[in-house]
Amino acid sequence: MIGEWTIRAAVVAASVALCFTPLANILGYESAAAAGVFCGLAALVRTHLRVGRTVPDPLARDRARSTIADFGALLPGNAALVAVPLALLTLNALRVRNCDPLTGALFFLLIPLVSVLVGQTVAWIAALVPRRSLRVPLALALIAADVAWLLWRLATEPPITGHTWLLGWFAGSIYDEALSIPTSLIWVRLTLVAGCAVVVLAIELLARRSRSNSGGLTLALLVTALITGGLHAQSLAAGAWVDRAQVFETLGGRLETEHFVIHYDPASLDETGAALLATDHEYRYAELAAFFDEDPVAWRGRRISSVVYPDKRTQHALMGARNTLVARPWTHEMHIRWDDIGDTAVAHELAHLFTAPFGGGPLQLATRDVSLIGGLVIDIGLVEGIALAADWPPDELTPHEAAAAMRALDIAPDLRRLFDPAGFWSQPSGKAYTLMGSFVRHLVDTGGIATFKAAYRTGDFQDAYGQSVDELISGWEAAIDAISVSDDALELARFRYKRKSIFGKVCARTIADLDRRARQAQSRRELDRALSLREEILGHEPGRPGHHLDLARLLREMDRQDEAVSVVDGVIERGLKPVHRSRALELRGDLLWELARPETADEDYARCLAFGVPDATRRRLEAKRAGLASAEARDIAQTYLLGGLSRARVLFAALRWVETTPDDPLPRYLAGLQLTRLREWESALRYLDGPPDTLPWPVMDERRRLTQARAFLLLGRLDEADAVYAGLVDSPRSRTASIAREGRARVTWSRATPAR
Repeated sequence: MIGEWTIRAAVVAASVALCFTPLANILGYESAAAAGVFCGLAALVRTHLRVGRTVPDPLARDRARSTIADFGALLPGNAALVAVPLALLTLNALRVRNCDPLTGALFFLLIPLVSVLVGQTVAWIAALVPRRSLRVPLALALIAADVAWLLWRLATEPPITGHTWLLGWFAGSIYDEALSIPTSLIWVRLTLVAGCAVVVLAIELLARRSRSNSGGLTLALLVTALITGGLHAQSLAAGAWVDRAQVFETLGGRLETEHFVIHYDPASLDETGAALLATDHEYRYAELAAFFDEDPVAWRGRRISSVVYPDKRTQHALMGARNTLVARPWTHEMHIRWDDIGDTAVAHELAHLFTAPFGGGPLQLATRDVSLIGGLVIDIGLVEGIALAADWPPDELTPHEAAAAMRALDIAPDLRRLFDPAGFWSQPSGKAYTLMGSFVRHLVDTGGIATFKAAYRTGDFQDAYGQSVDELISGWEAAIDAISVSDDALELARFRYKRKSIFGKVCARTIADLDRRARQAQSRRELDRALSLREEILGHEPGRPGHHLDLARLLREMDRQDEAVSVVDGVIERGLKPVHRSRALELRGDLLWELARPETADEDYARCLAFGVPDATRRRLEAKRAGLASAEARDIAQTYLLGGLSRARVLFAALRWVETTPDDPLPRYLAGLQLTRLREWESALRYLDGPPDTLPWPVMDERRRLTQARAFLLLGRLDEADAVYAGLVDSPRSRTASIAREGRARVTWSRATPAR
């Protein structure tokens, strides 16, 4: 039989488990949320055990004092339950670094302490039922209804975050590492406290039903109810319960195309931008329809809803995520950010919606029969793998090449682990998505999309392929290991993928949030505040080179170049890995250029180019070296390349550079590039003209030609666009070749759909 000591032992056991659970082993959001659940339930059970024994039932006629007094007598013992995880996690800081215990303590104040009050109140409500055996089931049913309400909103409304009685706050995706106490959590928890007071007062009024002196109590109940309503209104204003209508109204813009209803912010996209957004959606639909051999709009009988947020800030306010994009097949809706034609976010999220016709279960996702739990579970690895396989984004490394590099570097997890939800989420997103995308694309390319769709629905690969998952993975591993990977590709993969997941980082939430706040302060020109935050980050994690380089960039922005050089020199002296070393050397080159030491700056840029840097970095470095070498245009080049200018001023600097050295193809290309970003394609073409090898650097000349082809395409000069793209499809650079192939596909699609 459950007794007082059993409850305490359970709380202690759960608290000890937290101490050995990554991310929840410090005072913070995760531990507070977990403690809210088990402490709240413990308070519920403890209250049930005491009501009718040490304290009378709320409606007992022979009570000696008010129900309010009895309720209050139970509170100290229940609140003391929270002291157990609080104390153990505080002691655990002796073995696990805790960077922000104050915020963690505030999370505990807001979540488990209030959860205990809620648990006790729910048990108090259940105690109104005369039959004692029904009280715990009723209380648990109330808790379950609250959880069900949250799950329903998460499944049907745009936000991926939400509030609940015991958990406190569901923070959404783990890929949004930066986390601080949201204002909505404060208002919701205050509302719950006031709501509990309303319940307690109402029960006291009910207990006094035969008494005449209840006027003051009635007034107190009404006032408390009004306060609760006001707090609830504040929580709604703080974004606690955003719904679809509010999202659409806030964005304000609406476009309808053949397959989409697009909601967007007209302030961020002019008429031309909105037209490109619509065109890009329709092209991606046609592209994915061919890949999947599906038509989800015809299958569902209505257009897809696409919600396009203008920036991370707006997205976070309306759907609770800064870095996570979402598509829900069961709602026929996706939530994205979009930069321009070719943005792969549209393709990736739309691919999820294309899987709905052959998905399994009520959520229309990849499912797998797990006999141990007696039902189907979602196979998140396949869900994300097919989206990446269909998207296949252009990059320096294709997913196959990246997988080969990870395996060669021995940093790839066993793919078999990624079929388990815990295994998938425990890996950094770059690794998990890339490896599963490569595997699924291998299955589609070798067995066809129809065979994969059969396996996707139920997870029965043996039936679909005639092979077990283990055998299919072994075949993929053999194919991937046969891919030849250059040293530069290995170094690039080492830089991208040899990173820890959020579960393996020191103070992941705290440091990510400090970094976010520092960047915000910089953007607002609050540089002293940003400096304080950068120094705080270094105090928590002094051994990470990236933090030192961020500090150096800030010092440079504060015109403290000499100090910034000293910081960078200290980083370089540590003996960094090549890609990290190249970043440090480039930053030092920039600083030395600004300190009028061009020869030394050029040496640093040259040393960077000796490493396996990404194409974008290589283009930037080549441009900087060329700018340094031009005596007549060096100052203008510095303004363009290092000035941190607005888009309009960058264009002005590029045009001045062209005027200064009219025969130099580099500033002409840069001017054309800026004009295309401003969607001045006709003007851009005057600066982008020239045969192959107009620029002496292949990686930059290919970018010039891709930019030229893009301008032709968007002007409707399809034959000219196709001719340029055709000359680039055989490029040795994966990214260039992929963009060129997609460009030719867009030309073909545009010819077939001239109205668009």
